[in-house]
Amino acid sequence: MNSDELAVAVVGMAVRLPGSDDLDTYWRNLLAGRCGITRRGAAAGDFVPAYGTLRAAGHFDPGRFGISEAEALLIDPQQRLLLESVDEAFAAAHIDPQRAGRVATYAGVGRNDYESWVADALAGRPGVDEMSLEIANGRDYAAGRIAYRLGLGGAAVAVQCACSTSLVAVHLACQDLLGFGADTAIATTAAVRVPAPRGYPAPPGGIGSPDGVCRPFDAAANGTVPGDGAGALILKRLADARADGDTVWAVVRGSAANNDGSVKSGFAGVNSAAQRDVVRAALEASGVGPEEIDYVEAHGSGTLLGDAAEWTALSEVFGPSGKPVHIGAAKAGVGHLREAAGIAGLAKAVLSLRHNRLVRTPHFRSLPRALARRGPNLLPVEETLEWAEPAGGVRRAGVSAFGLGGTNCHLVLEAAPPAAPPAPCREGLILLSSHRADTLDQDTEALRTEVEREPAQAGGLAHSSQTGRRRLPRRRFVVLGPEPAVDEAFAADRLRHQTGTAPAHRPEIGFVLPGIGSHYPSMGAGLAATDPVFARHLRASVAVADALTDGAVGARFAHAGDERRAGTADDRLDLRAMLRRRDTPRAPAGSLRELHLGLFCLELALARTLMELGIRPAVLVGHSLGEWVGAVLAGVIDPEPAMAAVARRAELVTRAGNGAMLAVLAPAEDVDRFTRDGVWLAADNAPTHCVLSGVPADIEAVGEELTGKGFSVLPLDTAHPFHTPQLADAARALGDDLAGIELRPPRIPLASSVLGEWLSDQVTDPAYWRRHLVSTVRFRAAARLALDRVGVLVEVGPGTARPWLLQADPEAVCVRTVRQDYERIPDRDVLLEALGKLWLHGVECDWTALGGPGRARAPLPAPHLRRRRFLPDTPPPTAGTTATPEPAAPTAARAPDPPAGAAPPEAAPAHPEAADALEAHLAGQWRALLGLREVHPDDHFFHLGGDSLMGVHLIAGIQRLTGRKVPSSEVFASARFAGMVARVRTWLAEEPAAQQHPPGHETRSPEGDPHG
Repeated sequence: MNSDELAVAVVGMAVRLPGSDDLDTYWRNLLAGRCGITRRGAAAGDFVPAYGTLRAAGHFDPGRFGISEAEALLIDPQQRLLLESVDEAFAAAHIDPQRAGRVATYAGVGRNDYESWVADALAGRPGVDEMSLEIANGRDYAAGRIAYRLGLGGAAVAVQCACSTSLVAVHLACQDLLGFGADTAIATTAAVRVPAPRGYPAPPGGIGSPDGVCRPFDAAANGTVPGDGAGALILKRLADARADGDTVWAVVRGSAANNDGSVKSGFAGVNSAAQRDVVRAALEASGVGPEEIDYVEAHGSGTLLGDAAEWTALSEVFGPSGKPVHIGAAKAGVGHLREAAGIAGLAKAVLSLRHNRLVRTPHFRSLPRALARRGPNLLPVEETLEWAEPAGGVRRAGVSAFGLGGTNCHLVLEAAPPAAPPAPCREGLILLSSHRADTLDQDTEALRTEVEREPAQAGGLAHSSQTGRRRLPRRRFVVLGPEPAVDEAFAADRLRHQTGTAPAHRPEIGFVLPGIGSHYPSMGAGLAATDPVFARHLRASVAVADALTDGAVGARFAHAGDERRAGTADDRLDLRAMLRRRDTPRAPAGSLRELHLGLFCLELALARTLMELGIRPAVLVGHSLGEWVGAVLAGVIDPEPAMAAVARRAELVTRAGNGAMLAVLAPAEDVDRFTRDGVWLAADNAPTHCVLSGVPADIEAVGEELTGKGFSVLPLDTAHPFHTPQLADAARALGDDLAGIELRPPRIPLASSVLGEWLSDQVTDPAYWRRHLVSTVRFRAAARLALDRVGVLVEVGPGTARPWLLQADPEAVCVRTVRQDYERIPDRDVLLEALGKLWLHGVECDWTALGGPGRARAPLPAPHLRRRRFLPDTPPPTAGTTATPEPAAPTAARAPDPPAGAAPPEAAPAHPEAADALEAHLAGQWRALLGLREVHPDDHFFHLGGDSLMGVHLIAGIQRLTGRKVPSSEVFASARFAGMVARVRTWLAEEPAAQQHPPGHETRSPEGDPHG
């Protein structure tokens, strides 16, 4: 049965192969028939100076994975390459592994001598013992290390079956997916000899090619050439991949694995019948007949015996159909990569399917006569061919890998199902994150180049960046509008304000809901025209408001005003409007109801839009009218009665007579002494901002008096005496109207701008809302409550809360969501900028909801790394020797020499001279374990890459120094260096020496048992 439910999609891939650092280079080399084997002269005796070498195989970027430099030096380079390959494959798949559900890992690793080398080089240094070396190099820990470093929760399984390891890992990953044990699966393998060989022995009768050339299935074949390689595939069920909008590179229609058993000449021999059977089993699992296969990427080792056995197996499977089947073998170009051999062949087959081409096999001239007679319809690919889709079918390929010891595996692939081309989209919010400032800059420049090359794919790039990249601390966002303004979007001065470092944990946020003051005609209309989520919520609110105003509120949102995308940063502001140097007619008194309801609808719709996008407030703060919106969001009152009350409130204020308001740039306590009968303090907004309200003539007189005394004042655009005793009659009438309305305690903490405290049952009393209309707005006190509880505030509506909050707390974070009247920026851009700024501070939104269902992705440039050499500087030990280092004595503790070519860690301030032996000892241990040059008092052990095993060494070192066993709970009561020194010193001084813990007690750090 050919159905999506029984198939697996390849959605991402990465390779490191001889001559190819990435997939694009690999495909170019395949097309050119280029060989990646490194040759270093002519053979000397039985030694052939040729090898499939990886470039910079010993280099690594530990910071991208939260690994300290000291630990990076211990880890087998193969396992480092696994991490980099998997990370790159996830990036190519546009999948954030931490948001991909259950992610299973199937990983294989080759054998090398790195553990012996690093053990000999670092013998006697802190943190280097048999256990740490085993964990850093043992094959058993490869899959677990990937799961730990990338935060994956599915099965993590080591796969080891020699030359078929890569394909068997894919086979097992597919089975896990089809059994619904995982939602996404990784199959990854690395096989790298360390130290790097310069060649290989090729004695007569052996499997090594004496001339350093691998010629699979060729009449001149005389053996294989060894090499190194690594790679990773990201796999999903095909149905899920299509539903999620993933790019499908190819489809694994079926797979099978078996073993030769004992029916062969010896353990290292081959069994043609078993190879035939595994191919047939994979075809049967796929529901595909032999006649439906166009191409087989063979194991093709280039040995006479191996090639003959495989050719026989293929001829028995595909010969009876008579249909031509092309045969290729990647080993001709990259050599035999042992455990990673299958990844090279599988990647080649996937790329061939993707590009509709069959590439020629290097070095192939002609088949041996015996093979030509055995399978006349099997055709080695001698020249690159177009791979046309067969009539009425799809292009399909088989891929084989046969391991020494007899574990065989075969996969059946087919071309990806056709996908509709993405609709062009030039706008969106692009998110970038990296682990370093310099790599972030490199990623930004690569992205800019991509946008300039194809502006129409900017929206797809934005969607890919939002939903398909791993989140790292160094962050930046770019907002692209519908018009091509790449220079403006990527301007250095703008990017400086759109770059930051996210906290380790997502902060809680609060909503600040402004009142009347910064409103303007058509506010929010542009957003209603461009954002469907906001438009939906706005329609629901406006429907109620229009019933109260005969449609007047809806008319306010009908036109988007004069907002436009500017050509330069200066054009983004109307300076005359900002300085109030243009005529702005005061709204007539009869429009106050529409004005209040319009602001109410805007703020309620915008708040609900943010909440639908996953940005949910932990606290609410409202300024005057904004507190009514906060009451709705907190569940105090339902929207319909709230809007009716707001309309009634506006009507009552209008009847109360004329008034005036005056903003004063000074503390309320300094201005309060100028109040009198007819002039009242209406709002205490910030430490240096308050508002007076009252009778127009009295307000004008006070304004002149304040100006004469050097105060800065600004008349506000209103004709009503808000928050004064002049509204006492209006307040009584409003309270009477609320008597029959159900009012409930808030479900979200709501800060009162009347009382300056958190509201509870008092908000259910109509008397509170009477007081709300006539009392001073204590916004400064209410905002302080919110800032004490949350890390980020979002201003939901047009307002000026941000400078008020910064006056109260310069470290406060307040993000605005609505433009000011004098800004010439599209409303949608302002909202996207708000989401970007929230993301800088660690607040993720539901990006799928933002983009809408079915949003197309575009391929992002690969993330940049800062790879440096992490290999011992000492020569490798003589073959056959193994060093088992002893733990270091405390007096011998010192920092390991930095890896050759390694730059000093970022931000490593000097630490003052150690005050005593304990501090000196701990400083040395930290430097050695974490690879630091210096230790700062605020350095955090676990944030710098420390783990439980390092913690055990730290505790053991303290015991050797002091002769006393300090409990781990005391050592790690503070994981910061200065706190750790102080806590251990205090414990040693206060704990009686006689109260010693028995041997073996308390030898674990807070992170858990390293032996588990």
